[in-house]
Amino acid sequence: METFRPAVKDISLFKEIAKNLINPLEVPREAISNSIDAEAKNINIEVNRNVDGVFCISFTDDGCGMDKSELESFFNLGDSRKDKRNIGEKGLGTKIFFKSKKIIVITQKTNSKRLIAEMNDPWYYLINNKIPTYTLQSEEPVIGKDGTKIIVEGYLVDNPEKYYNLETLKDYILWFTAGGSFKNIFATYSELNCYVKNMQVAPRIFINDNIINMREEIAGAHQFFPPQENPEIDVSEKIYVRSVNYCRHFGPYHRSTNINGEYVSFQMYGTVSGVNCRRAICKLRPCERLKSRFGVYLAKDFIPFTKKASLITDPNYHHFHILVNSQNFELTADRNNLSNEDNPKVKWILETVKQIIDTDILPITQATYSKMRKQEESNFVIKEKTSSLKRRINQYNKLKKLDLDNISIKRIPDNEAQVTLLLATLLSDVRFKNYIKGIESIAHYSLQSTTDLICLNKEDDTLLVEIEFLLSNLFKHEHPYMTFDYIVCWKVDMEINDRKTLIDGVELKLCYEKRQWLLKCGTEKIIPIIELSSIVDVLIKEKKEEIKVKIK
Repeated sequence: METFRPAVKDISLFKEIAKNLINPLEVPREAISNSIDAEAKNINIEVNRNVDGVFCISFTDDGCGMDKSELESFFNLGDSRKDKRNIGEKGLGTKIFFKSKKIIVITQKTNSKRLIAEMNDPWYYLINNKIPTYTLQSEEPVIGKDGTKIIVEGYLVDNPEKYYNLETLKDYILWFTAGGSFKNIFATYSELNCYVKNMQVAPRIFINDNIINMREEIAGAHQFFPPQENPEIDVSEKIYVRSVNYCRHFGPYHRSTNINGEYVSFQMYGTVSGVNCRRAICKLRPCERLKSRFGVYLAKDFIPFTKKASLITDPNYHHFHILVNSQNFELTADRNNLSNEDNPKVKWILETVKQIIDTDILPITQATYSKMRKQEESNFVIKEKTSSLKRRINQYNKLKKLDLDNISIKRIPDNEAQVTLLLATLLSDVRFKNYIKGIESIAHYSLQSTTDLICLNKEDDTLLVEIEFLLSNLFKHEHPYMTFDYIVCWKVDMEINDRKTLIDGVELKLCYEKRQWLLKCGTEKIIPIIELSSIVDVLIKEKKEEIKVKIK
């Protein structure tokens, strides 16, 4: 058994690569990329806890494996011997494994010995500004077991099962790793084989979650919902009954040119789809929304790495699932952002992509999907208004008749607006006007103002009048003390001597004196209450008395 020290010029850089991990799921991303670069046809991901209860995640592939020098490169920083067409050829990505308690690599290359490397406490050494070492031993090869297995024990992240579980792993792999590449769509473009390796190969990926005892196989290709331009009705949907199941595909688009003598190209493919289609191809994390997941993504090696909102102006940008790949994109060390956006090649790509979206994709979307949604919105509004009118008519028919002759209001009020109409009607008839004590006429009505009515008394003095269906609503509607002089309501639904407090803290007491309802604030102010239901009762009673007299 030999002991080796990874080659690295700057230990702080080594530590930063592992430390600046944005998403713990980048661990399987890097492992899958390595397996695909090794031409693996099958990749097995397994999560479990070992006999000591330490969380472990392992990646096993049937790729070409590594010899001793390649295994050394695996541990070295910035030492990559990959084909330039491979993913992440800078030799930095696998260093995120170092944020753990142990790394074990078992690898076998055809006609070579089986190698087993083990690195203990890599993160402990790094945070103490030391380079961790690893041991390496060799064994006789096992026939039919070419490939590599990487075991990461005790990855330093809180609640690892939150990230490394079957559903979360599956979603992330299909969206943001080489196991969810969309290169298969462009496999027939022979010129791309010069820039991207294994265009025709999509590995089988097996996820074994031994903690919950579940296993699933996924196809190693990005998921787009199937085309569905004449969707069926979703009976559970209220508004977008058909468009929720709509899906239209765009592409494949392949564009290329030469800039300053260099070949530049991009590939684009995507969809616009309803909410049911989008939900079907992703597993949202807690607090994540479809709006934050979908849009236009930039990709390299046909793996999405960041969204680019400026490429689409449609306010429903999150209804689109568009991926734009270019090998001319250069990424930051963590592969999460674009590092050469100001490059003329990249500027041409982004400008051309936006032109395709603006002149091809958006017009088609507006003529199909958007048109369908607008029609559904109109149908819903019509349906709701019709239903609302039916409900209103049914409610009206249940209201008690207002049995007064020669009055334009035929039913008792059931809301504040009806109270206002009844007040106006009574004030307009000389037979009833005298029953509205203190108010001579209505000067102005407003729905937006703090106070509903500006009225006048016989001396043309201004009165602030608050309208309520029930008196108790006055204390629910947040009316300050100084915003009303009178209250007109249909019904006083409080008890005599009840005390209630307004929003500004002023307490009012309900009184009944000389056949008049009043709200009192100590001795400072007396607010008269006009209860229309009692006035109507008096008028009906008087009408009946008149009828009796005539009969006699």
